[in-house]
Amino acid sequence: MNVAIRVDASSQIGTGHVMRCLVLAKKLIEHGHHVRMLSRELTGNLLEYCRQQNIHVIPLPAIEETFLPDTGDYAHWLGVTQEEDAHQCLAMLDDITLDWVVFDHYAIDEKWQSLMKTSGAKVLAIDDLANRRHACDILLDHNPWPDVENRYHSWVPTGCQQLLGPRFALLRDSFSALRDHDLSVIKNQIVAFFSGTDPTGETLKLLHACQQFSTLPFNVVIVYGMANPRKEALLMEAVPEFIELVESLPDFETELACSRYAFGAAGVSAIERTCLRLPSTLVSVAENQRDMAEHLAKSGQYRYLGLSNITTASRYAHELSWLAEYWDALPLRLPESDIDGLGAERVVRAMENCQ
Repeated sequence: MNVAIRVDASSQIGTGHVMRCLVLAKKLIEHGHHVRMLSRELTGNLLEYCRQQNIHVIPLPAIEETFLPDTGDYAHWLGVTQEEDAHQCLAMLDDITLDWVVFDHYAIDEKWQSLMKTSGAKVLAIDDLANRRHACDILLDHNPWPDVENRYHSWVPTGCQQLLGPRFALLRDSFSALRDHDLSVIKNQIVAFFSGTDPTGETLKLLHACQQFSTLPFNVVIVYGMANPRKEALLMEAVPEFIELVESLPDFETELACSRYAFGAAGVSAIERTCLRLPSTLVSVAENQRDMAEHLAKSGQYRYLGLSNITTASRYAHELSWLAEYWDALPLRLPESDIDGLGAERVVRAMENCQ
């Protein structure tokens, strides 16, 4: 199959959409399919990173970007009209016969999808907002929402196949392999990661909280992310002895699997931690993560600090104090879940079998 994936990353959009599309792209290639990724040259894009992952990247023209607060209106993320974006994509793909167009973009709806379908391709929509109409053949939302089965009925056409819930999570293969990691090698540490761009400055809040302690009964590895806009400010901060502040980890998932606890955003990173059964404290770094974070918190298996607009260094310090007090009584791992790390395989097979 010839597959085109339309996705963007930027300092405003974040990196999560591209990262989950990379998982799908690699799984498609593993199955012998041909993949092209179309992504616009925005501030903080991941075009070169994707090339380093051996993905065929087609850059879309740079635009004048509009930076607005997160209000739930994402139209400005595209930077052009949906019609213009679709025509640019079709022009870039004019030399191939498309079988599938995949998109992961909050600014795209049925207008863009209908234009892309004029190529004869089927459309796979990756979404987690459930707030606009789609003209897709398959819809994927791998998040653990409440009442997820009924979330998209009014937004997708009749006959659309819906792949819903974390069984379809686009996780790297290593998560499946590490799911039953040897607990005897668990390190006395917490890993904290709030997405590649950390849009709400959670890393700095947590570091300021750690500075309030002379010691803690655990080490804290803080991963600030390769596109963090506050990198310079972070690197100027005093770092306590029990803190390791790093841009990235060479083997992030193995380090997670070897940790006792985690701090992190809701979203795909929460699904990754759940796959590894890693106890954690959640933060909503975007309004669209709120329902999922609250749903996970109600399960009783996760602690939840709330939306990023109420999280402060003081709030993180209180959480660290609680963890220090109960550290020895905390479970090493959460109970088993149905998140087995094989979601990308299921999605590719659904695409291959779609009539």
